[in-house]
Amino acid sequence: MLNEVTTTLKDVQDDFLKLVNQETILVGHSLENDLLALKISHKLVIDTAVLYKHPRGGSYKTALRILAKKFLSREIQQSGAGHDSIEDARAALELALLKIKNGPDFGSPPSFTRKKLLSTLGECGKTSSMIDDISIVKRYSSETSNAFPVCSDDEALLKAKKEAKNERTHFIWTQFSELNSFYEKQVEDAENLNGKLAEMLSLLTCEKKSVNKKGIHCGMTTELKDVITRLNRRIRGLYAALPTNTMLIICTGHGDTAIVRKLRKMLGDQSETKMSRESILKVLEELQAQAEVALCFLGLKN
Repeated sequence: MLNEVTTTLKDVQDDFLKLVNQETILVGHSLENDLLALKISHKLVIDTAVLYKHPRGGSYKTALRILAKKFLSREIQQSGAGHDSIEDARAALELALLKIKNGPDFGSPPSFTRKKLLSTLGECGKTSSMIDDISIVKRYSSETSNAFPVCSDDEALLKAKKEAKNERTHFIWTQFSELNSFYEKQVEDAENLNGKLAEMLSLLTCEKKSVNKKGIHCGMTTELKDVITRLNRRIRGLYAALPTNTMLIICTGHGDTAIVRKLRKMLGDQSETKMSRESILKVLEELQAQAEVALCFLGLKN
């Protein structure tokens, strides 16, 4: 891709400094990534990744395409050929102007005191059962709920099927965690992680990507297929055990949160890897955008 390119980093820096002086205000999204790549420090910036707080707070950042869709009613970054820098810049500028026009609270997630779901159900006279790892049960169960600590997905399934037959129980919570455990195990394998990161980076930078593709999706291994097959079997088994007129709600994510946490830790610890910091940031941005998307499926047992 860069075989015939003669422009150097110094050339780009010189062109940049012709347009930007100490009094110039830079507007963008996650500008630290761009400035890091340019090896330039600049004090006056408006960063929409910071202006628009992530609902989870802390170091989390909402992807530009999500902000554009939510506040500008516009789909961006839909091309398979990579980001359009002009499109991204315009979106960031419009988001910044919206914030300036509507005040600092515009676009901020609502602040409220979270209340345990099971406590709310108890206050409404509903009996609930929580079936999960002991740490989750201790954290989220309430005084009025039934608590069932379990050690495996199969045990969780058995408990859930049993509770489903209890006519006095109105709400059952359980979690199948084998898939998440699989992802956690994968990121601790350095060789596997480096291979996966290289594959993701190649998918992001490949010139021949189809315009219909969105995001990066690596191939599925046999081991992962087996995990998903078992997950599917458990969900089907749980659904089959439900009495009629029962609603089944399945909540899950769209991305691999384990690798997102790992990459953040690598950047924070400045761990040595076969990939450059810029490449890791590029992959992390895409993975984080995927991980921010939640999926919810509802079904009513007839």
